[in-house]
Amino acid sequence: MRLRNLWLPLTIIALAGCGDEAEELPNTPQLLIDRTELSFDTEFSAGTYVGATTFNTLYLENRGLQTLELNEASLSGPGVFTMKKPEEWPENGPMKLETYQRTFIEVAFKPNAERDFEGKLIIKSNSADGDTRELALKGKGVAR
Repeated sequence: MRLRNLWLPLTIIALAGCGDEAEELPNTPQLLIDRTELSFDTEFSAGTYVGATTFNTLYLENRGLQTLELNEASLSGPGVFTMKKPEEWPENGPMKLETYQRTFIEVAFKPNAERDFEGKLIIKSNSADGDTRELALKGKGVAR
């Protein structure tokens, strides 16, 4: 009985340090993107077979207290890169993300020749940390 009582305070002290501290969020909308570029099968100097398609998904989240408005997402560069916006993205007007709400944009790469390809994904928003973000798109077409 005495041993059990000794462990109780130690357990309570140990668990007290396991809490999740609240993150201080800025009052303004903040666009969090999970990376700065999208590369398609470029690891180890590999590539994507000409005519085959590979995909990459970009994670976007609002890390601010005010509503984030994603006004536009567009591609620049060769037509080997294509984009699929989320289904929730309205045809007219911005896509709105509340605090901690997230969405995904899918980009596909389908090379039409044996060479390196580069493009850009451009995202425009009302984010206080920059209203326009440009992410590099990189892919390499290889023969089968």
